[in-house]
Amino acid sequence: MHGVVGVMTALVMAAAPAGEGAAEGAPEEGDSWHESARVFVGVAVPLAPGGFALEGERELDDRFTATLGLRGSFDLGGWSRVFDDSSPAYLRLGVEPGVRFYVTGSALDGMWFGPRLELMHSWQDARDSEGSAVGGSRRDWDLGGALLTGYSVRLGEGFTVQGALGVGALYRPPHSGSSPWSVTVGYRAELCLGWSF
Repeated sequence: MHGVVGVMTALVMAAAPAGEGAAEGAPEEGDSWHESARVFVGVAVPLAPGGFALEGERELDDRFTATLGLRGSFDLGGWSRVFDDSSPAYLRLGVEPGVRFYVTGSALDGMWFGPRLELMHSWQDARDSEGSAVGGSRRDWDLGGALLTGYSVRLGEGFTVQGALGVGALYRPPHSGSSPWSVTVGYRAELCLGWSF
């Protein structure tokens, strides 16, 4: 688990501007955000379809942050003995970079809104037109985005709770026997628990 948190922290820090050259010389007042920028790392609980995610957020300004999510979801399908008549088995892994603009409070502690990109790769059991398994698997790429609004609260010892609601759309490539392309629009909702430091 510590390795995953370390990788997530490194990815979030890489999203910040690498302005080492800009930091040369005497910094102006209010221009020292790069020295004391806060970072949030947490786990998003799935309140909407989309699975669990490791979430990272880095403060770029008093009212502006960059975010990065690593999302994964799965369904055991026919492999599960408890749910014999379940949907096809699948595995989805994705990345979700975005930005947040804080309209109240300050970064990592207030109300915010912002867009995010959603890129997902999935593997799913192949099925015929009647829903029967035909063997093999189908691989797909989905590309989309979402507009979210939410609230972040920093509690004691850096423990942070974030909640978000929004709407998003995913472009899905064509499949045999289906329309040439499709766009799925749906809601987004998540509760994220973690620490900021």
